[in-house]
Amino acid sequence: MIQDLIDLVKIMFSMRRWNNKPTFDSISEASNSGFVLHVAHLLAMIEIESGNKVDMVKLISRILLKDMPKCIISDISLSTKSMIQSLSPAAWNKLYESSVEEVIKYVPDRFKEKFEDAMVNSRDESIEGRIVNAADLYAAYKEAEINLRFFPEYFKEPFESIENNMKNVEMTSFKTVLSSNELRTYLSLIRTLIYAIRWNQHPRTVSTTVSGHTFFVTFVAYLMAEETHNADVLNAIERAIFHDVPEALTGDIISPTKRRVEGFESAVEEVESKMVHKVLLPLLPNKIAKHYDPLMLKPFEGGIEGKIAKASDLMGSLVECQMEIENGMQTGFFSRGYESLKNQLKAMDLKIVDEMIN
Repeated sequence: MIQDLIDLVKIMFSMRRWNNKPTFDSISEASNSGFVLHVAHLLAMIEIESGNKVDMVKLISRILLKDMPKCIISDISLSTKSMIQSLSPAAWNKLYESSVEEVIKYVPDRFKEKFEDAMVNSRDESIEGRIVNAADLYAAYKEAEINLRFFPEYFKEPFESIENNMKNVEMTSFKTVLSSNELRTYLSLIRTLIYAIRWNQHPRTVSTTVSGHTFFVTFVAYLMAEETHNADVLNAIERAIFHDVPEALTGDIISPTKRRVEGFESAVEEVESKMVHKVLLPLLPNKIAKHYDPLMLKPFEGGIEGKIAKASDLMGSLVECQMEIENGMQTGFFSRGYESLKNQLKAMDLKIVDEMIN
């Protein structure tokens, strides 16, 4: 059953946002969710620093699961959705409920209640729900802002609508981000992961990005951590969220290249550390920077949580190889990669891994 759930999540890699408009900034739902994870996490950290309580695991699970119904009913544009809700709210509610029920069919019994709650209540009036809404708005704003420059006749109205909705967000953290050049610059650097194409030296049928990979890895880490005795779920999924952040500065350097000659991998790690400490972390408040530092630079250390993050990262790469094989990309590279990654995962001896792969 877990395999069926993974197959459903894979659809997020192929679903394009703003699919009824010409776009310069063409982004998959998976890539968008990867960026939203970072925006929401930063907002939550600012809220916590301001003295508010935020259930970070609940927040992250909502972002991971909120768009799952789209995998069933496809991505209906916001304007169309709003009109349907206005003209026939009962029909819309019935459609949405049926899509949630369809997703739940693929979910193991032990996860059903959490999954349903995360999907149905993702944007409620709790602080977690309001952060999800604010992070979604910010991500959509950045998309519309870029596309507006190239296609003003298509994006003027949605951009203005998003901008007006942002003005109605009454949250300290959101206002702090919007008024801070440093925080907006930080998020702009993180957003470059949306454009970083993985396996860029090989032809692909599904072009995945580092940001989309981040979403999938965090989803898998969430499942693994929930199933692993004595695992700190939050720590495991935070490691997954931040594990590829240095690539926002260095680009995606593949593992075989890092290990091609002795000493090169350690040189890359040193460069990553210097760039993160020089460029990214100084843009953040001190306490938040200290929290993010090890998550960005040592995500796979730290006991079982690091092991879960590493296994989830391998699982993300394995699924990308699997998609290429299933779509007919019969090059030896992806077949060899799939077998190598599967063997590495099985050797990690994590129970739920066996449910995820053959």
